[in-house]
Amino acid sequence: YDHHTFPGVVPRTFLGPLCVSILSFPLTSIVTLLGGSKFIHQLIVRAVLACMVLGAFRVYRSAVRKRFGVEVSTWLTLLTLSQFHFMFYSSRTLPNTMALVPVLLSLSFWLNSNPTMFIFTAASSILIFRGELAMFLGAVLLMELLVGKVTILRVVVVGLVSLCVWVPLTVAVDSFFWGRLLWPEAEVMYFNLVLNKSSDWGVQPFLWYFYSVLPRALGSSILLIPLAPILDRRTIILLFPCITFISLYSLLPHKELRFILYTFPVLNTAAAASAARFWINRSKSLFSRLFSLALLGHLVINLLASSSLLYISSLNYPGGQAIRLLHQLEAENTNTPLTVHLDNLACQTGVSRFTQEVPGWLYDKTEQLTIQELGKFSHLVLAGDKPKSFLETHKFMGQVDSFSGVKFNYTHFPPVIVETKPALYLLKKIKDES
Repeated sequence: YDHHTFPGVVPRTFLGPLCVSILSFPLTSIVTLLGGSKFIHQLIVRAVLACMVLGAFRVYRSAVRKRFGVEVSTWLTLLTLSQFHFMFYSSRTLPNTMALVPVLLSLSFWLNSNPTMFIFTAASSILIFRGELAMFLGAVLLMELLVGKVTILRVVVVGLVSLCVWVPLTVAVDSFFWGRLLWPEAEVMYFNLVLNKSSDWGVQPFLWYFYSVLPRALGSSILLIPLAPILDRRTIILLFPCITFISLYSLLPHKELRFILYTFPVLNTAAAASAARFWINRSKSLFSRLFSLALLGHLVINLLASSSLLYISSLNYPGGQAIRLLHQLEAENTNTPLTVHLDNLACQTGVSRFTQEVPGWLYDKTEQLTIQELGKFSHLVLAGDKPKSFLETHKFMGQVDSFSGVKFNYTHFPPVIVETKPALYLLKKIKDES
C-alpha cells in the first residue's frame, strides 16, 4: 500500500482492502511465482472485488424475487446489465464500492423481513465504510419502525451490539495500518460535515443528482420509475429511502456520482416492477404489445449509451496510460535505477502500486515539490504548464490526452465527436555530457 506516501485527503478503512487481498492472495501468488506482471495482479484484484459486489447483488436479487416475484427479479437483472455505471463501479477499488457489499446484503435482510441482521449489517457499512449511509439505511429503518415491523428496543439492543463489534474492529485494524489511533469514518464525517471542506473539491447545484446523475446512471430506464408507485404500490417502500437519501445528500455542496451508487439497484427494482407489469400484460391489447416492444427497445438504447460511456471512460485515465507509455519507452533501461516523479493528476487517474512494474525504479508521488526538487528526477510525468519549467533540463518523451467533451456535428457520421485534450507530459532529464 502507498497510503503514507500518497494518503489522500482523509484516511479510509483497510477492512475492505484486506478482504479483497485475502481472497486475491492465492491467484496473485501463482502469478508472482510464474513471473507475471504486477498489472495482472490489478486485474485479479478488480475481478475479485467485482465478484464480491455481484455476489452480494445476487443475494439482493434473490430477496427481490421472494418479495416481488420472478418477473421483477428478471427485469432487475436486465436493467442492471444494460446500464453502465453500476457495472463500471463494481470493480473499482473505492470505499463506495467496498460499502456496496454490506449495503446490498443489509437490503436483502430487509426485504426478507430479518430486522436484526438488517440493523447489524447496515451498521457495518455505516460505521466502517461510509457514514452518510445512515441517511439511506436509516430511512429504511424509519419505515420499519413506523409500520411496527421492528421495535425501538430491538433497534437499541442490536445497535449497541453493532457499535461494540464494528467500531473496535475498525479502530484496531486501521490504527495499525495508519500508525496512529483513529476511527477513519469518524474523521471523514468530521471533515465533510463539521468542517465542510469537501466543497474544496468542487460544488454542484442542489438538484444535480436528479437531473444529471440519475439519467446517466439509469439510462432510459428512469422513465419507468414514476410509473412504479401507480402500477405496483409495493415500490413505495423502495422509492422512499432513495429519494430521502438523495435529497438530504444534495444539501452537501460537493457531489459525485459514486456517492449515491447504493441507490441504483433499489431504483432499478422499482423500474423493474413497472417493466414486469407491462410485460405480463403484453398480450392484452395493441397498446400493451407496442409498450412491450418499447421495453425491449429501451434496453437496446441503454446498451448503446453504455458502449459510448465505456469509450469515454477509457479516456479518463491518462495516468495509467502515461506510466504504461513510460515503461514502453524505457523498456531497455529496466536494470537502470531511474527516478520517476508522478504528478498528482497521474496518481489520481490510473497510477497505482500495481502499475509500478520495475522493482529497481523509484516512483515518487510527493506533492508540492519545488522546481529545483523536481529537476533532480530522471523522469517526470507532469500536467498543465509545469513542463515549461524544464525545457532546458529535460527533453520531451511523449504526451497523453484525456477526455475533454462531446461535440455534435450533423454533417459527420457518427454525428457525435468525442474530443480530447493534452493531459500529461513525459519528460526525460538531459544527460550532462561534461
